[in-house]
Amino acid sequence: MEENRKLEQTKKVKILHPKQVIIALDFDSYEEANLITKNLSPEKFRLKIGKQLYSNEGPKVIEKFNKKGFEIFLDLKLHDIPNTVYKSLINLFKHKIWMTNIHLLGGENMIQAAVEAKNEAQCETLLVGVTLLTSLNENDVKKMGFGIGISDLVEMLSSQAKKNNIDGVVCSAKEVSNIKENLGKDFITVTPGIRINQNKNDQARVVTLKEAAKTGSNFIVLGREITNSKNIPKMIKKVESYII
Repeated sequence: MEENRKLEQTKKVKILHPKQVIIALDFDSYEEANLITKNLSPEKFRLKIGKQLYSNEGPKVIEKFNKKGFEIFLDLKLHDIPNTVYKSLINLFKHKIWMTNIHLLGGENMIQAAVEAKNEAQCETLLVGVTLLTSLNENDVKKMGFGIGISDLVEMLSSQAKKNNIDGVVCSAKEVSNIKENLGKDFITVTPGIRINQNKNDQARVVTLKEAAKTGSNFIVLGREITNSKNIPKMIKKVESYII
């Protein structure tokens, strides 16, 4: 009886699918990032390379992790005039990237230029749009001059993305349910600002790993709680315990 009870409890925590969790490699160098990935299985996790690592290592870092079997989310949040975004993506799509992104506040012409680049490249890379950074709160948005709240602004940007054939959005887990309800379950949501515990750091709109999984978010980004941990293997094992 006791063994069955423990088995049932174990089943309950299996709330994530393999490769649903993306580990953010927020480091300056490949060498630092590689120390983390030695504890990760490409069958269970994907990797996120952002501006910090990419600006120092360049495209070669993508190839290095590809050779280890990892799929890469290149998180550069492109936000520029349409022509610059178009040409940047044409260059990026030459590399083996599973997913990359633009910032939706760049406007509809920029969004359309990004989609045009993807179509021209004829690649299978997922192209998603950042709505609002999870470090922003309602007061921040008000100071920026938006006349609507975060929820309405995220919904508006997400709708514009879907209309222009963007594959999905990067948003807070708190906004996932509304996006799925209004734009369909097939519209991808990527949720950063996820905490295994309740630590916020410099983020504002955060939720726990369990809460994020319950929203139906397609992909969940974990960063500093793992990369800054004093016992990285232990933290990774904890996340793995949630994976089916």
